[in-house]
Amino acid sequence: MPNKNKRDEKRDAIILGAHAQFRSYGYRKTSMEDIARELGISRASLYSYFENKDEIFRSVSLHLHEEALTAAEKSLAGEWRSENVSEKLVGALLARHLPFHGEQFQSSHAAELQDEYSRLCGDVVIQSNMTFQMLLSRALNQASRDTLIDLNSRNLEAEQVAELLNFGVAGLKRAADKPGVFESRVGQFVKIFMCGLGYS
Repeated sequence: MPNKNKRDEKRDAIILGAHAQFRSYGYRKTSMEDIARELGISRASLYSYFENKDEIFRSVSLHLHEEALTAAEKSLAGEWRSENVSEKLVGALLARHLPFHGEQFQSSHAAELQDEYSRLCGDVVIQSNMTFQMLLSRALNQASRDTLIDLNSRNLEAEQVAELLNFGVAGLKRAADKPGVFESRVGQFVKIFMCGLGYS
């Protein structure tokens, strides 16, 4: 894999720096000038990478989703055995959702940031969900072929199961108002869910 060029590295640094600024001060109170000053670059340099604050915010969202999908794919990779099916699924689901759940504990501006994510990044979330569910359904199909779970006798498609797992866990985020609660509930949810698929 080729090394990133310096322009890509600078762009990534801007995204990470902007993310920290948004978490610290919120979207509305963070300006392009604030981001440039924090990174020690000129406004002209910042504008050579991003047209405006909305574009930076979308890029932060894309970065978070790409990181989450990479971690989820890593969790689903490797050999599936009878003793690690639930572990792999929990790992993938937490990789997909935990970073976004954690945002609410890392910023006093979480509600405002969530509103901006909804306004600017709805398509990013939809595409990320579609990609994750494709990865998950592919893994579930393999587990079914290896007779680690039983989809056929329950008249279920892997795509349906992947969607239910993904959005079920997304729902658990809303009710978990303390760090650690979400992770625990995801483990319990997957354990119950997998029992229904003939996995013990």
